[in-house]
Amino acid sequence: MDTLQNNQNYGRLVVRVSAASGAVPISGATVIIRSSANDLPIQTLVTLTTDESGLTEPILVLTPPISESLSPGGRQPFAEISTEVSASGYFTASNLNIPIYPGITSIQPVTLI
Repeated sequence: MDTLQNNQNYGRLVVRVSAASGAVPISGATVIIRSSANDLPIQTLVTLTTDESGLTEPILVLTPPISESLSPGGRQPFAEISTEVSASGYFTASNLNIPIYPGITSIQPVTLI
């Protein structure tokens, strides 16, 4: 790990894209991941493409320190991101305010119609 990663808190996100209630993975889907913090302008963090299993590569998301969750009244102990998923022949799907916690890999399922 580089020095930046050692000094900050990160969570990971993997997006799993499928159809037919999760039974059929969709490869080649475009996944746009954006920040969705209320106090900051929305920014596109990364654009990914799903593999043959319908999964994106894991991305690191900067999160607040884990110590934020140890006492009440502080700021929220997680980061929030949003995703927009599109694939040829399917409707686009958006997911808003997905929580990303420090030290945890979150898997966001997205079922396209």
